[in-house]
Amino acid sequence: MVQHAGSGFAKIAVFLLISCGQQNFPPGHLFRATAAETVSSPAVYDFDHDGRLEIVIGSFDGFCYLLDDSLRDLPNWPQRIAGGAFSSPALWDVDGDEQPEIFIGGNDGRLHGWHFTGAKVAGFPIDLGYRVWSSPVIIADSLLAIGGHEQMFVCNRRGQPATGWPQRMQGWAMATPAWHEDLLVITTLTPGEASRGYVYAWRLSGEASPGFPIRLPMDAPASPSLADLNGDGRVEIIAGDESGFLHVLQLEGSELPPFPRLVGKGIHANPVIADLDEDGKLDLIFATTDGAVHAWSATGDCLLGWPVRLGYEMNSSAAVVALAGGGLGVIIGGGDHLLHGFAAGGRPLAGFPVACGAEMHASPLVADLDGNGRREIVAGAHNGIHLLQDWLPAGSAVLQSQEWPMFRRNAQRSGLGRE
Repeated sequence: MVQHAGSGFAKIAVFLLISCGQQNFPPGHLFRATAAETVSSPAVYDFDHDGRLEIVIGSFDGFCYLLDDSLRDLPNWPQRIAGGAFSSPALWDVDGDEQPEIFIGGNDGRLHGWHFTGAKVAGFPIDLGYRVWSSPVIIADSLLAIGGHEQMFVCNRRGQPATGWPQRMQGWAMATPAWHEDLLVITTLTPGEASRGYVYAWRLSGEASPGFPIRLPMDAPASPSLADLNGDGRVEIIAGDESGFLHVLQLEGSELPPFPRLVGKGIHANPVIADLDEDGKLDLIFATTDGAVHAWSATGDCLLGWPVRLGYEMNSSAAVVALAGGGLGVIIGGGDHLLHGFAAGGRPLAGFPVACGAEMHASPLVADLDGNGRREIVAGAHNGIHLLQDWLPAGSAVLQSQEWPMFRRNAQRSGLGRE
């Protein structure tokens, strides 16, 4: 029997079942089985100051995990979340000790916060009243925002509502908010009414941005992203919807021509923003539920070699990373039980695809966990947590500055493309 110190009860691990889940992965492909699917996306930080990054990730099995780079539990972890977590963790130093705390939404309707030691952050958890699939976003290192059922919540370091919040909205936020300066954006869906999706935008005071909310043709489960696509010095809002339209909204609410564009079937994954073809202009990378990975210019044109059609439902958003041989690569999980890697021109990268034995709808993270100059890939799947050791040599520092290496680009989950 394995005692999970932070869970408050003994969790019995049936080792035969777990070993069967190993599926004979090759050396360098580490695997941690979970009792339910893992669709949360990881964050990393060197919490114990040993020079190696630890991994924070939630799972539907009822736990939030803090793991070392061998996928072993750190002391006092995992922590229990009743009903598990779809939400992805965000990191925020709330007490000024230069050690970030861990925040994640739960199916129990609460926003949880823990110190690295496993102790609860003062003021947390917060009861948000309905299951929370949105992930937290950290605003200017002073506030936390997260979507809920018919409300957008913003709280301070003590877990108290910020002035002007919460704000009402129609529908439920499966999406994670995006933040930049005085702008906070989220998309919503309406359970049971697929034709009611919305984009909301507020100032940090809680005042609605002029022209918002905007009703979309269908539900909007995908998280919005922000980036200045047309070079006018202001960000645009990039969002997909269930009907397969990609929207690029200007700050007064109008679409940036030639958008919206119909790209295929539903967009469940947040659009990733990066200069994939290195022409000096930002591009949009996203997947659709008809099994395609798309890469578009900001003017709505497909990049050469894209889309890549895989034939299985795609809900993962991509990680875009610098490659040692030059250029950027796209790493993304698929419904075909494979982790895929593509060069900027859409060709498969060496060492990909990687068989993981189950659907992969979580967004992968790419980072050098052990400081050896080669990067690991960490990703959740329906069978557990996968870690590919030394899978990608690091690219140039210049290209690394253009990366989108994890869900929402950073551990604060801002969803902001390169400025």
